[in-house]
Amino acid sequence: MIPVTFALAAVVLALITSAIAAIAGVGGGFLYVPLLTLVFGLGPVDAVGTSLIVIIFTTLAASASYLRQGRVFFRSALFLVIPGIAGAMIGAYATAIIPGALIGVLFSLIVGLLSIKLLFPSFPLIRPIECGPACDEVCYDCFSVTARHRIFHLHYLAWGLFSGLASGLIGIGGGVINVPALVTAGMPVHFATATSTLVVLCTSVTGGGIHAILGHVNIWYASLFSCGAVIGGYLGARLAPRAPERVLRICIGLLFAVVALAMGINSFM
Repeated sequence: MIPVTFALAAVVLALITSAIAAIAGVGGGFLYVPLLTLVFGLGPVDAVGTSLIVIIFTTLAASASYLRQGRVFFRSALFLVIPGIAGAMIGAYATAIIPGALIGVLFSLIVGLLSIKLLFPSFPLIRPIECGPACDEVCYDCFSVTARHRIFHLHYLAWGLFSGLASGLIGIGGGVINVPALVTAGMPVHFATATSTLVVLCTSVTGGGIHAILGHVNIWYASLFSCGAVIGGYLGARLAPRAPERVLRICIGLLFAVVALAMGINSFM
């Protein structure tokens, strides 16, 4: 059993984290994994598996809100989901043989690089792959905004696979890769946030399910974090359309940098 103070802290921290994650269009694993590891003392592998289970509830609540807003590019989501599920399966099974310390280092490196990309958009981290087959997609949201986007299939397949692999391996959900990949391809950031959230829901179900089978899930913290995540995810999705795009990008980038540094230091201690 978990002490009452720890239980309350877990719910509150999960609520705040999931609200931030929903606004940013990510699963929340970039904060869940450090919280579970640094604050609540779980091992890296268990933190990854538990994080993915919580992300399912975070993105489920947020996706419901985004779908009502009409901001999801469904065809784009499909081109990310298919390779993302394959990557999540590979990443989740890989944690059975990769040392926990190495998982922490990989988490720190990936989140750190993504923070640089968010803070400095011109940094060539996620490059658009504008070759091969392509198609166009139009999205009409409930705010009377019409967004048009050109889908290059290879771009979506490549980054979808990578985001799914990162999801299963380090428990970040994949949204921290999906959103920059979508924005780099020309999708408006708020639509990218909504589309990414739906994709992350699908890859987290896959990765989280495999981690549960492997015994990498702490059921107590998964339950407590999920309670807060459902509320926070819904609130975050409601607040997201009101967040200024530039401010949102800078704030999330700074948060990524702090998290990457903390996890990197912890991995070498």
